[in-house]
Amino acid sequence: MGKEVNIIMFDVFNYEDIICARGSREMPWKPSFQMNVYYYLIDGLLIDSGPYSLAEEAIEFFNAHKIEQIFLSHIHEDHAGMAYWLQEKMQVPIYLHESSLEEARQEPELAKYRLDIWGRRKPFNAEPINDTIKTGSYVFDVIDSPGHYPYHKVLHEKNKGWLFSGDLLNNLKPKSVMFDENMNETILSIKKILDLDFTTVFCTHSGIRKNAKVLFQYKLNYLLELQKDIQTLRNRGFTNTEIAQQLFPGPDPIGSLSGGEFSPYYLVSTL
Repeated sequence: MGKEVNIIMFDVFNYEDIICARGSREMPWKPSFQMNVYYYLIDGLLIDSGPYSLAEEAIEFFNAHKIEQIFLSHIHEDHAGMAYWLQEKMQVPIYLHESSLEEARQEPELAKYRLDIWGRRKPFNAEPINDTIKTGSYVFDVIDSPGHYPYHKVLHEKNKGWLFSGDLLNNLKPKSVMFDENMNETILSIKKILDLDFTTVFCTHSGIRKNAKVLFQYKLNYLLELQKDIQTLRNRGFTNTEIAQQLFPGPDPIGSLSGGEFSPYYLVSTL
């Protein structure tokens, strides 16, 4: 990529009983577009560690607050990039999907664009997540939610109506997705989530949203309509590549930047 990705801001604020931090970076395919990363700390429980590329700012936030345990929604570097530092410096348990424990112990070979934007994801040792995570004041139900990644989980605090959604809600109308995403699984996960009782969603990239169920329903409706359109074209004999070109014509900047790791093809082929 050859271009430094700038940190735009890092700020800390409170929402009810939650200490929140937000770091923002510009994206190389569209410098006017910024991607936010949110950190949520509730009663000693840190939800996602954020990326290594925000380390300097995040460490100041971590050091200023008491962290007793860490939940990682999944292993991607923008969610788990600081897990190794937190484990080394704070020696607190880190909970992760049981199928990602071995992956966590190895540093992945990331594409250059991912390293430039989010930085490394160094190895760490995680513990498998039980069905619930408890703090002094709250009980969080842990719910499998594959789609964005095969081993993705969300947290639900039913007494408060809180849902910490990781990347499940990110991008309400996707047109290009990563090679390891599965949109059929995303549909099933959203349907499962909509059966829960919650009013507020805490997303890693879009922040705190009060109209939570409306947003999930919007994304579900979009994917179901897209699925119908794709099936219609399949029935007419078009391949997934041809369908992707018909439904999403024009330039694909993130696809070019990522060397094809993102593509409309992966959206079409998994619906």
